[in-house]
Parts: sequence; C-alpha cells; structure tokens
Amino acid sequence: MRPLILAVVLALVGAACEEPAATEPFARGRQLFGRLGCARCHVIDAQGGRLGPDLSRIGTIAVARKPEATPSARGVADAYIRESILDPGAYIVPGYNDVMPRGLARNLSQSDLDALVLFLREHR
Repeated sequence: MRPLILAVVLALVGAACEEPAATEPFARGRQLFGRLGCARCHVIDAQGGRLGPDLSRIGTIAVARKPEATPSARGVADAYIRESILDPGAYIVPGYNDVMPRGLARNLSQSDLDALVLFLREHR
C-alpha cells in the first residue's frame, strides 16, 4: 500500500476507535488527562514523564503549596490546579523549570476544564 494511502487509512481507523467522551466528570477528566498528553511530562499512578512534578496527590499537595488561595482545602486545590493549567508560570514548583506549555485550556470547554481539575484533585 502506498505511504499516503496507508497514513489516511490509519488516521481513519484511529478516529473510528477513539473512545467516546465520558459523561461522568471524573471519568471525563481522566480522558482529558490522556488526550492532552499530560503524562508525557507528569507522573500519575507511578507512570509518566519526569519533566514536570508528580501529580499523583496534587489535591493534597496543593494546600501546602498555596495555603492562602482560599479558606477550604478543596477550594485551595481547585484554585491551584486551575491556575496551573490556565497560567502555568504563576507558581513554579521548586526543582522544576517553567516549561509547561501555555494555552492548554484554550480548546477546553468550561465543563471539560472543571472535569480535569476534579480528576486531578480527587485522584488518589
């Protein structure tokens, strides 16, 4: 098969096999984490890249990193995670460089952004 035809066939098969969007927010957040390629740079569940900080317990760690953000632990975690997605350079974890791509949320709906924040906050 010619390379161009093969590439088109593989693209169509990949699109046809794509998992449908989850409707439950936590599951949708997990899908978005995968689709956005977050694990290329971040560890979660002991898997992923090491370029960015481990996100396995970010919902708990966020409170220690920015305790002044809001009065509740959940509010602190949500604010910290959301800020890290929308404005990655606002807080840089010591020991890491400011290399997170900008504009990750540009193509996310508000409900998708909320789902991603929920997944990261609640993931254990």
